[in-house]
Amino acid sequence: MNIRLDIKIFFLFSLVSLSSYALASSFAGLNTQEKEFKKIPHFYLNGVEVISQNGELILLDDNYSLALVNLLIDGKEPLGLMNNYYEIQEVLLLKDLHIKELEYKKFGQIKIQTAGNEFIKFQDFQLSDQLITLKLFFQSKESQNLLRNFKTIDLRHKNKLAIGYY
Repeated sequence: MNIRLDIKIFFLFSLVSLSSYALASSFAGLNTQEKEFKKIPHFYLNGVEVISQNGELILLDDNYSLALVNLLIDGKEPLGLMNNYYEIQEVLLLKDLHIKELEYKKFGQIKIQTAGNEFIKFQDFQLSDQLITLKLFFQSKESQNLLRNFKTIDLRHKNKLAIGYY
């Protein structure tokens, strides 16, 4: 009877050990996937280099055919501009506008080109106020009519915006 009990205990111990190993290896797999996700390319930097959402340079092989956002930087750190990208994109999504290119000029102008080839201009030191103005405009009833066939929106005027058409 002792032998049967020892065999049952051995099988139970083996089952617990194998399931613990499987659980631990799945956690290790998730950690590897998370590290790889951080290396997914998100941006072209000045049309030449590809960087991740963390600002790390990524060497691509020819297997990538992604439509990446182009960041054109003239004297600004990529991470600062990427933060601007995420803040601006959040507001633009209210009208289903997607950033295709974000350009930063030395004098502080941020110029956005959308996937529909519309242009939106901001001033970096007023960006938070300009995003509030744009969000309020997007949420207004008038925006539906005013945004038909627009070509540009310029938010560099104090508490105002200018809309240009085709």
